[in-house]
Amino acid sequence: MKIEKDKIVHIDYLMQANAKEENEGEGESSHTGFLFGHDRMMPAIESALDGKEEGDEVLVRLAPGEAFGERREELVETIEKDKFSKDISFVEGSEFEVPGANGNPETILVSKVTDTHVTLDRNHPMAGKELSCEITVREVRDATKLEIEHEQPMEDDSQCGCSGH
Repeated sequence: MKIEKDKIVHIDYLMQANAKEENEGEGESSHTGFLFGHDRMMPAIESALDGKEEGDEVLVRLAPGEAFGERREELVETIEKDKFSKDISFVEGSEFEVPGANGNPETILVSKVTDTHVTLDRNHPMAGKELSCEITVREVRDATKLEIEHEQPMEDDSQCGCSGH
């Protein structure tokens, strides 16, 4: 079955920064499933998968604008430590999540800590990087009406997480 709009697609993928060509092949593959044709995946990846079938392998190279965007310096902020509760301890290199403007969680990196200030970076860790994504198509199937309605794959109708079904 070919990948097209309203198909549930399951893929294995490995995404890496192209700048680390010597690390090509390293890293762990991840798995995801999504409803094709509903903007649930990066457009460049959806475009590369269009018309593919189970077992197909695809290599997609993504410019920063096709992936996680360019790094934006306005998303890096240095704040005086005394603006935070004394109970908060910042560790350089650690990350934490806060609710984002659109309601989705936003990850913040603690990029620098001094005695008086903390520097927080709201850029995605892969922002500004060219990426390569090795993809293997594992499954392609018709989406159910409920999956199309909720724009996500579900193993059975009990997984929609809403009432009224």
